[in-house]
Amino acid sequence: MAVRRNGLKAQEKILRAADKLFGESGYDAVSTREIAELAGVNKALIHYHFKSKEDLLAAVLDDYYERANQALMAALAAPGAPRDMMRRVIDAYCDFLAHNRSFSRIVQREGAGGPHEGLIRKRLQGMFTAGITAVQAAWPASRSGDMAAHHLLVSFYGMIVSYFTYSDLLKHLTGVNPLSRQQLAQRKQHLYRMVDIVAMDLETTG
Repeated sequence: MAVRRNGLKAQEKILRAADKLFGESGYDAVSTREIAELAGVNKALIHYHFKSKEDLLAAVLDDYYERANQALMAALAAPGAPRDMMRRVIDAYCDFLAHNRSFSRIVQREGAGGPHEGLIRKRLQGMFTAGITAVQAAWPASRSGDMAAHHLLVSFYGMIVSYFTYSDLLKHLTGVNPLSRQQLAQRKQHLYRMVDIVAMDLETTG
């Protein structure tokens, strides 16, 4: 049992190191040697647990999407008015990204037509489909046209994810830390206002 516990501990160290380095430098710029050095393990352990660097990236993404999916599905499933549902989703996603700083950067890099786009697409499809279904059920007017559910999801996705992906740049441009508690709270309030504007339009159209 002691050997197994040590193996699991090493695996967790490798995942954390890969997450940090993939987020900071990108998949292509990081070697398994660098991951092993940061994790404090022998390079051979990476190939023992994950076979390849691509399998390691897939494991990092699996962990992220499993936890993100749980948070977002809970927000969608809880009872309440449509606008409350959208606010819960915003809260859940913003909180997740705030506590998992590398996630959005990894996804942005790998999902933008790179060689690992398929890894992102496969894991994102279920959440995207669930989001479209929830928005269409809440606002029938979002089933087609320029306010179609898929357009709305893309717009809110961009408003949320870009804030975290480019937080360092925003800090330079605005002179404030966008990830401070106060700024995150203001960002959520801004997104709530966007929800109200969209909902008002859909409800009037409907």
